[in-house]
Amino acid sequence: MTDAPRWPNSPGVFADLRSRDGVLTALRYGLRTHRWALAGVALLGFLSPYTTGAAYLAAAGTAAARANFGRQTLALGPQLAYLIPLPLRPDTVAGYLWWKGLAWMTLVFATWGLAAATGAIRNEEERGRMEAWLALPLGRVRLVLSRAAAFALAAAAAVVVTGLGTAAGLAAGKSSIGAGALVEQALPLLGIALVCFGAGLVAAQVATTRRGAVGLGGSVLLALYALDAVARVNRGLDGVAAVSPFHLADLTTAVVPGGRFEAAPTLALYLIAAVLIGLGAVAFRERDLGASLLPPRAATASVRRLPSVSPFLRLPVLRSLWQQRLGLIGWVLGTMVGAALIVSLARSTGKLLGSASGFTRFVQAAGTSNAATAVVSSVWLSIAALIVAAYAINQTAHWAAEDAEGRLEMEIAQPVARWAVVAERCATLMVGALLVTTLGSVVAAAVAPGQGVHLDPGRLLLATALLALLALTFGALGALVIARLPRVAVPALGVVAVAGFYLPLLAPLLRWPSWALDLSLFHLYGTPLTAGVYWNGLWVMVAVVVLGFGGAMAEMRVREVGR
Repeated sequence: MTDAPRWPNSPGVFADLRSRDGVLTALRYGLRTHRWALAGVALLGFLSPYTTGAAYLAAAGTAAARANFGRQTLALGPQLAYLIPLPLRPDTVAGYLWWKGLAWMTLVFATWGLAAATGAIRNEEERGRMEAWLALPLGRVRLVLSRAAAFALAAAAAVVVTGLGTAAGLAAGKSSIGAGALVEQALPLLGIALVCFGAGLVAAQVATTRRGAVGLGGSVLLALYALDAVARVNRGLDGVAAVSPFHLADLTTAVVPGGRFEAAPTLALYLIAAVLIGLGAVAFRERDLGASLLPPRAATASVRRLPSVSPFLRLPVLRSLWQQRLGLIGWVLGTMVGAALIVSLARSTGKLLGSASGFTRFVQAAGTSNAATAVVSSVWLSIAALIVAAYAINQTAHWAAEDAEGRLEMEIAQPVARWAVVAERCATLMVGALLVTTLGSVVAAAVAPGQGVHLDPGRLLLATALLALLALTFGALGALVIARLPRVAVPALGVVAVAGFYLPLLAPLLRWPSWALDLSLFHLYGTPLTAGVYWNGLWVMVAVVVLGFGGAMAEMRVREVGR
C-alpha cells in the first residue's frame, strides 16, 4: 500500500521522484494540498441545492402557490441580476433550484480555482518549498501541469458531489431529472473552475506575492463577472459578454425544464483553461523564483536608519489596523455596498415573501408583521453575520501566517509578552469588526426609510454590537487552534462557518431537536433587530470568547513558536 505524500524534503519523496520521474508524487502532493478546500466546496455544493429544493416544497406546496411564487420571483429577478442570473421557470422545483441553489456555486468554484492556483505557486515560493521541488529532476512545466491536474481531479470530485446534492434537492422537492442533464449542468461548472485556476496561475507569474496574485487575478475575474452581470439586463451586450467565462457558463441551463446544454460555449471554457494553464507553465519556466515575469523597474529608494515616528505604528492596536488598512477599507466598503443593495430591495423582496404561505411563517418567525422589516432583520443581518465571520477567518489567516513566516518570532523578541500578542489580536479584531459592522448599519439605517422600514435605533445598535461579538467568537476559536495547530486553524474555522450556516436550515427539514440549533454560532447570534437578545446565545458566545482567547494566552506562553 502506497504511503501518503510527505514534505518534499523527506528522503522518501526524493526516492519516489527519481524512480517515477516525479509526476505521480507531485500529483499526489497536489491532491493533498486541496483536501480541506475540497471538503468545504463539496459540502457547499451538496447542501446548497439540497436545502433549496426542500425549502421550495415547504414554501410553495400547491400548484397555485407555485405559479404565484414564480411570477413574484420573475419580477424580482432583474433587481438581482447583478448578483446571479435571471430566474428561469421559478414555478418549478428544478428552475428555482438552478437559480437559487446552483447559480451562485459558479462564484464558489471560481474563487477556489483562483486561490488554489496562487497557492500552488506563490505560496510554495514564499514558504521555501519550491526550491526543494525544482532541485529534483522534475522540470518546471511538468510541475505546474501536475498541480493543474491535481486541482482538476479535486474540482471534478466537488462537482460530482454538487450533482448528487442537486439530485437530492430535486427528490426532496418531489421532482427528478435525468442523469444526462446533471452531467451537462456539471460540465460548465468544472470548466469555470479550471479557467479561474488558469487565470490565477498567470497572475502568479506577474505578481511577486500570493496576496498580489490574488488581488490581480481577482480584479480581472471581477471585471469579467461585472460584464456578464451587465449583459443579463442588456441583451445588446451578449456579443461583448462572450469574452467572459462566467457568461459562457451561464448559458447552460440543462437542469431547468425546457433548458438546454450549450456545447460550444462549454468547449470554449476548457480551451481557455488549457491556454491559460499552458501560458502559466511557460511563464513559470522563464522567470526566476521570487521574481515577476515582467522586467523590474529601476527605482531609487531613500535609506532610513531610524524607526518611523508615525503614531499608527507605535500604538499596539493602531499599528495592526494601519498595516491592514487597505484590506480593512475593502471590508468596510463591501459591507456598506451590501447593506445598501439588500435594504434597497427590502420592499420588493418583502412582497415576494408575503406571496407564499411558507414564507409567511418565515416573516412571523422574524418577530415582526412587516415583511420588509423581516428582510432587513433576517436577510441582511444574516449576510452581515457571514461577512463578519469571513472577516474573523481572514484575520485568523493573518495570525497563522505571522507564525509561519517568522513575524511572530520577531515580535516576541522585542521583547513583548506572549500573552500580550494574543490580547492585541483580540483587541484588533474587535475594533476592526466594529468598524465594519457600524458603518454597514449606518448605511442600512439611512436607506431603510425609503423602503418603508422603521429600524429601532436601540435594536440596531444592539444588533451591531452582537455582530462584533460574533466576530470575536470566531476569532477566539481561531486563536485557540492556532496556539496548538496553526495550519489547521483556517480550514477548521471554515468548516465551523459552513456547518453553522446550514445547520438552521437542515435542522427543521431533518427534524432534529431544538438544542441542535445552538451548535450554530449564527443561531446563537439570533435576530436582535426584531426579537431582542437571545440570552442563551449571548452567554455561550461570551464564554467561547473568554475561554478561547484565555486558552490561547496560556498556550502561547509555553508552546514553541513556528511549530
